[in-house]
Amino acid sequence: MADGRTELTGALGGYLDALAAPSAEVRRVMEDNRDDPGAVMMTHPELGRLLAVLVAASGGRRVLEVGTYLGISATWIAQALAGDGRLDTLEADAGRADRAERWFARAGLADRVRVLRGPAADTLPGLPDGAYDLCYIDADKPGYLGYLDHAVRLVRPGGFVVADNILYGGEVVAARPGPEAAALLEFTRTAIDHPRLRTVALGIGDGITLSVVRDAPGGG
Repeated sequence: MADGRTELTGALGGYLDALAAPSAEVRRVMEDNRDDPGAVMMTHPELGRLLAVLVAASGGRRVLEVGTYLGISATWIAQALAGDGRLDTLEADAGRADRAERWFARAGLADRVRVLRGPAADTLPGLPDGAYDLCYIDADKPGYLGYLDHAVRLVRPGGFVVADNILYGGEVVAARPGPEAAALLEFTRTAIDHPRLRTVALGIGDGITLSVVRDAPGGG
């Protein structure tokens, strides 16, 4: 059994990237946003494909995304939904929400995606318990802990919670992490230790946590 890590050289990274090649619709939305100031934060294809696999594994009927942004991760998710599946994606910025909705319509995904506008902290409390198979968190980093609290309530037992950017470009191991990296360190430790979650941290893209939700004590 190997206890080391295989170093991802340029050639190996290219090999993995080729295996995670996005669909034509995902490539199109990425190209449409190449000049966006936030293009550097586009969902890595490896993570996009993992999200698609998890959506399929969870049944793919109801998915929640915290942070629509450019709509790339939502496209990966929406394409993996079951025939009657729906994605609720939360976006605080009205302009980005409008832009994402236009893209979903253009890609033929409008009937699968509902964009909920406004701060996630205001929207999440009104969503029903156990309604989702999967929750994907990729939004403001100081808000992650609060979003995790809601995700544990909103995702059914056996469903998944995924959070992006837990490595924050490597800043989480800096001698003096900034406030966002510090928030991610606290989030990751909370997800690992949470009594309702079974969690692993993975070095995909900018790092993710992948959690499965467990039954509440006394819940059978």
